[in-house]
Amino acid sequence: MSLFKNPASDSPTAPEPPKPPEGGLPVALIDPSKRYDLYCSIPSEDRLYEDVKIIGIRTFEPKKHEFAPALLGGYLEIEARSGARMMIPHLRIHMICEHGAEPSYKVLRARKAVPDE
Repeated sequence: MSLFKNPASDSPTAPEPPKPPEGGLPVALIDPSKRYDLYCSIPSEDRLYEDVKIIGIRTFEPKKHEFAPALLGGYLEIEARSGARMMIPHLRIHMICEHGAEPSYKVLRARKAVPDE
């Protein structure tokens, strides 16, 4: 029995991930045709960008090399259901789920609220 299989027999199982290279973990791309919920944090608040489509990466500088990661200095461009587009820094994203998914987690420690000044 696998550690990650769903124990409920009547529940649908997740699709099999791509086969990893010898001794490595598989790497898969985010599906740009799907809509996602992005959980983000900024110093003053936590945000949920709900039901958004990931459009691409925007940056101020052209890629210097073919394999240079554009996301390092760039922003993630997202589109709301209304068509409004925005760019958010990728460093503020803490979790991405397919829209409507209810992630299961346990809170280990809560941050103390900072009093308003």
